[in-house]
Amino acid sequence: MMKLSIRSAMVFLLGIAISLPLFAQPYAFLNASELALNKTRLQQQQAPAPTQQAWKALKREADRALTAPLLSVTDKGLTPPGGSKHDYLSLSAYWWPDDSAPGGLPWVRRDGQINPASKNNDSDGVRLATFTARVQTLTLAWYFSGDERYASRAIALIRHWFIDPATRMNPNLNYAQGVPGRADGRRSGVLDGRYFATRLVDSLLMLRSAPGWHAQDEQQMQQWMSEYLHWLQTSRLGKSEAQAQNNHGSWYNAQVAGIAWYLGRKEEIKPMVEQAKSRMNSQFDADGSQPKELARTRSFHYSVFNLQALTALATVAQHSGEGDLWHYRTPQQVSLLTALDFMAPFSSGDKTWPYRSLDHAGGVQMIPLLSLADNQLNSDRYQARIRQTGWDRPASGQARGATIGALRDTWLLAVPRFAVSPASPRGE
Repeated sequence: MMKLSIRSAMVFLLGIAISLPLFAQPYAFLNASELALNKTRLQQQQAPAPTQQAWKALKREADRALTAPLLSVTDKGLTPPGGSKHDYLSLSAYWWPDDSAPGGLPWVRRDGQINPASKNNDSDGVRLATFTARVQTLTLAWYFSGDERYASRAIALIRHWFIDPATRMNPNLNYAQGVPGRADGRRSGVLDGRYFATRLVDSLLMLRSAPGWHAQDEQQMQQWMSEYLHWLQTSRLGKSEAQAQNNHGSWYNAQVAGIAWYLGRKEEIKPMVEQAKSRMNSQFDADGSQPKELARTRSFHYSVFNLQALTALATVAQHSGEGDLWHYRTPQQVSLLTALDFMAPFSSGDKTWPYRSLDHAGGVQMIPLLSLADNQLNSDRYQARIRQTGWDRPASGQARGATIGALRDTWLLAVPRFAVSPASPRGE
């Protein structure tokens, strides 16, 4: 069992004491009143059809997660260069063995072409994504249903990954997105940790009211997140990633801000917002396009990906009162809304993406961002497009997963403005 120093324990207790009253909005990325409205509607069997559809899909996923095994970084086949399987290890997806070099080393880059070797059980990349998705799904299933089995399994997953001495992850990403023959770990590996913020922070806050969540669990998760945030802010890889000018820098800001929210260190959110503002000056062209993302072979995916990070950061900033990213304008008078406007026509898949791209499977992933913008800004700017979204279009594979995720984010974890009746006020 991990032990806290007297100083760490005092910091933890003080943080809990001062942070909870300050954070009237209990979640970083979610809206409590919108969640509550959907929960009430589901319980009263008055939820709109898309909300019911999203809930049924999430419940099916949660039921599968109830019997799925616990996951740990110690499960991987490879041992990280540091010698401990408690360290996270992943391989960069777009790097491949060099067929012309002895032993294939060093690996060479093929942008957009995913090497299957980066997605197997020898490393932790897929495992981390699966683990965080299961925790989030189970926690939400408990919230909406009240069935304590879901919360119990989510808590077991968290303890196994972060707390149990035999299976816990060390709070660093020193060996993330390594490239054989080139680097044991790279700054881009910091991107892997975004799920600790976007999927786990609100789950941890939600689980504070679960019957199986104990003060010791909270204490140890606060300690782990504190140490991990320290690594993000002080390590060579973390500080280098903070300077990235494309989506990597945006996700660094969103990740730090989300974890700072969880720790009650809201004063650390505003610097992330200011960094993002400065970066947006070079990220956006006058029409709202994103040249650094358009240069990629998966230009559509990365254009959406960067906006997911920026809207997530804008949400944390608005909830905390630590900055306003929604209304910021670059010297060219380009805002986050300008960038959303640029991407919005491609959300349905009906309009052809005019740039080189290996895939265009996730157009519908723009819909939650458009809905979020309207909700945050009390606007009807995108409501017609959101209303017209066809959630039942035939899809398979990656496109089907993107559709299910977008449906959940738009209709179960939020409420489109046009779906709020006068008798059911959203609340701000």
